[in-house]
Amino acid sequence: MKKVAFIGTGLMGKPMAMNILKKGFPLVVCNRTQEKTRELVNAGARLARTPREAAESADVIITMVSNIEAVGSALSGENGILRALKSGKVYIDMSTITPEASKEFSKQVEATGAKMIDAPVAGSTNVAEKGELTIMVGGDPRVLDEAREVLQAMGKFIFHIGDNGAGCSIKLVVNHFVAGMTALLAEGIQLSEKLGVDSSSFSNVINTSVVKSPMYDMKTPKMLSHDYAPQFPLRLIVKDLNYITETAEKAGAVMPVHSLVRNLFALANSYGYGEQDYSAVYEIFSKR
Repeated sequence: MKKVAFIGTGLMGKPMAMNILKKGFPLVVCNRTQEKTRELVNAGARLARTPREAAESADVIITMVSNIEAVGSALSGENGILRALKSGKVYIDMSTITPEASKEFSKQVEATGAKMIDAPVAGSTNVAEKGELTIMVGGDPRVLDEAREVLQAMGKFIFHIGDNGAGCSIKLVVNHFVAGMTALLAEGIQLSEKLGVDSSSFSNVINTSVVKSPMYDMKTPKMLSHDYAPQFPLRLIVKDLNYITETAEKAGAVMPVHSLVRNLFALANSYGYGEQDYSAVYEIFSKR
């Protein structure tokens, strides 16, 4: 059975790594804040002090971190993953970053003789806990086949999208929808309240109509109760929206709706909701 290293055990990374462990894979974990690895270590994972140490004994190395800079930090330097890579090893970045950055990282990885795929995910923490994430893969399909059993421990659906960077591309498209749909939901709840529609009627109609969505099933109760315990922090949606802007401009895509949504989430972030769930964008409407 393949030995796995998992770097980045935050809100999403921890349940993903836990499912790898539950499937019986020998697992070593590493996180900048070691406290966030405690539950995994107690469950049988081995703790590494650095990404390089984690990668040295692993066949498959995974990063699930917050942004491009964090991926670069995990890869580079004396204690970085690149120092431990060699032929026969597979590196999987499951972070949400730009396709351009992912392609650059794949060049650095392949210079060591190892292979890389990008495999960002769709789904919140509750989906990660169930091992039912959607995983979008960019890279050589033969490398995906090598890593498939590890990915299957975390995901219900695995799609090969194309070459390196393609997984990151479609993930940004998915998050474009996530942010836009959330903004519409927040605005719709506000409108229904202004029109005197009670919350139970709103929920019943939305969740049985043509606009029904699993995401709305999760986010409507959070907005109505003002309970924003984070399943995915708002500040990370803001980061993703910035990546979408950058990527869309380079691709020559026209994104007027995206620009409005990005500004709305940026405003929510400026009001101090960054560490709360991204559904907290609803609170912006109460300030107007």
